[in-house]
Amino acid sequence: MRVDGWIIKSPSVSVHNLESLASEVRAEYFPDAEGIPVVWGKNTGRKRRRSIRLGSYHRGATLIRIHPLLNSPSVPVYFIQSIIYHEFLHHVLGPAHDRRFHRHERCFRYHRESKEWLAHNLPMLLGLRAKPKHVDRRRLRAKTGEKPAVQLQLFGE
Repeated sequence: MRVDGWIIKSPSVSVHNLESLASEVRAEYFPDAEGIPVVWGKNTGRKRRRSIRLGSYHRGATLIRIHPLLNSPSVPVYFIQSIIYHEFLHHVLGPAHDRRFHRHERCFRYHRESKEWLAHNLPMLLGLRAKPKHVDRRRLRAKTGEKPAVQLQLFGE
């Protein structure tokens, strides 16, 4: 495994368990839908880019691919789940990004946090900045007055 800055260069090493994250998203938001394989895409090795496709849904192969740059401990789990959720919506609703699609997209629990994380870290994902910025979710929720949501409960209480 080679680490370059914050990016893990080995495709065989996975920081995030995509299968587990996808099953959580499916169980919470799409309980009646069948599971879809979620895999890391191939690393092209480019350092700088103009745009980035964070995820894709392939209808013919019934497969979701996640960009390998997100295979990093610096990328929060909720952001990867938001990409999986977005691509799963394409599986259920079709390819269009219409009003109905965006209405459903906003139903994801961490939609606002994901948009905020992406806004702060897009330059890093494009290769324009070396390290990701930390987004303080507590401060973000304090602005909106929301109570923090529990993302994953490991032990029943």
